[in-house]
Amino acid sequence: MSTNERILQTTEWQSELVLARDILNERGHLVLPRGTALTTPQLNRLKQLGISEVWVREKEPFVPPLISEAIGETYEVAALFVEDLFAQASVAKQLDISLAPEVLSRFLDACQEETNFLKLIRNLRTLDEYTFQHSLGVGLLSMKIGEWLSLSKEECDDLLLAGTLHDIGKSQVRQDVLQKPGRLSPEEYEHIKKHTKYGYKLLRNSGVKETVAQTALNHHERLDGSGYPRGLEQAEIDLYSRIVSVADVFSAMTSRRVYRDAASYYRVLDELESSSYGALDPLIVRVFVQRMASFFVGNIVELNNGVSGKVVLIPQDRPTRPLLRTEEDYLDLQKHTDLFIEKVLEV
Repeated sequence: MSTNERILQTTEWQSELVLARDILNERGHLVLPRGTALTTPQLNRLKQLGISEVWVREKEPFVPPLISEAIGETYEVAALFVEDLFAQASVAKQLDISLAPEVLSRFLDACQEETNFLKLIRNLRTLDEYTFQHSLGVGLLSMKIGEWLSLSKEECDDLLLAGTLHDIGKSQVRQDVLQKPGRLSPEEYEHIKKHTKYGYKLLRNSGVKETVAQTALNHHERLDGSGYPRGLEQAEIDLYSRIVSVADVFSAMTSRRVYRDAASYYRVLDELESSSYGALDPLIVRVFVQRMASFFVGNIVELNNGVSGKVVLIPQDRPTRPLLRTEEDYLDLQKHTDLFIEKVLEV
């Protein structure tokens, strides 16, 4: 018997109670099934039937699922597919990606039912925090950036695949180094950096488009030449790689890692804007930050001073410094540079 169950006299009335056991009449016929939320008329009816007591438990609050069944099911299929590709890549020199367009298309179609893209990305993270979720997340983000940049459907489909497979080369690096909780040694860092070349070779051997394979090679390149593996600069870095770079940085910084907790979405968008001056493509970052910040309207957030409020307006020129409505007044973060949003309490 559950410790939450108890006997209730039908002469009593308490709200927020449900039946813990089926109620049967003297002939064994079901009167009310367990799980029924009790009301005064129901208790009166039970008294009329001569039922003086019933087993009840507290009514559990309804918690709507963060992810719909359709999204959850297609995510699971897509995640298993990506996991299988990583397993293939760890032992083979080429991949069978023939099912990738169909699997990713079904996942994308299911995701379209969620109109708040930030909420979708945030809630997908509740399913798992592994490499495969990061891969699918970067794929979705890259595809969405392509849409926001008015790229063609074919290019957006390419970005979905490119973003999903951008880290496939990590299957061929040492997992103890990849999952190391502390700072990497110079030798370990050089080893990790090889995943870009591994990934490019794998994808080239697997028959994908050159533009898709290039993202595995170049997604850590930076406009100022500070990236790897070749230290490319500016226009030397292809468009897909510049897009996937932004998606990859955002996804990585907002995900929990073995060595740190996930950062606030607002803090990450702020840092992305700072990084756009030199490292990341400023046009792509600007479009990304403005579009993502637009999904924050209506969010309940908490500031670094403990004050919470609702986002009511996103400034076009400074999208990460919104106007909040607090319990007492309105608070314009553009005028309070010492304050920043620490976390999102409710989307």
